[in-house]
Amino acid sequence: MKKLEDIPKKDWFKAPDGYFDKLPGIIQARVAKPEPENVWMPVLKFALPVVAVVTVGIFWFSTPTMQSVEVELASINTEQLIAYLDNNEVVWEDVELNREWSEDDLLELENQVYATFDSDGSELELLDEILELDNL
Repeated sequence: MKKLEDIPKKDWFKAPDGYFDKLPGIIQARVAKPEPENVWMPVLKFALPVVAVVTVGIFWFSTPTMQSVEVELASINTEQLIAYLDNNEVVWEDVELNREWSEDDLLELENQVYATFDSDGSELELLDEILELDNL
């Protein structure tokens, strides 16, 4: 068996002559060399928020608002609407059955209906007279 003393000793980590004299200059040259600046980073830093704001703005303003829906409904001709409803079968009983009416809902509906009348009551009296005549 070999003993540790029998193994020849070599200096495996021998630096070349003058290496440590040149080493500070080599390090300084690498550190002092300006790295090329990434051109896209400053552009992206400002462009991404702008793109995000524009995207949100497009979606925000492209969705129809309730006011635009009301304007569009007001632009529909009444005769065309009646003709459409006559030609398409809408079973209003099914619609009413699916709706649960509370007392507040009914009062609000009544107020909306009566708010559309611009009358002093004479039309209602006339209607009452017509209904009484029909009941005779």
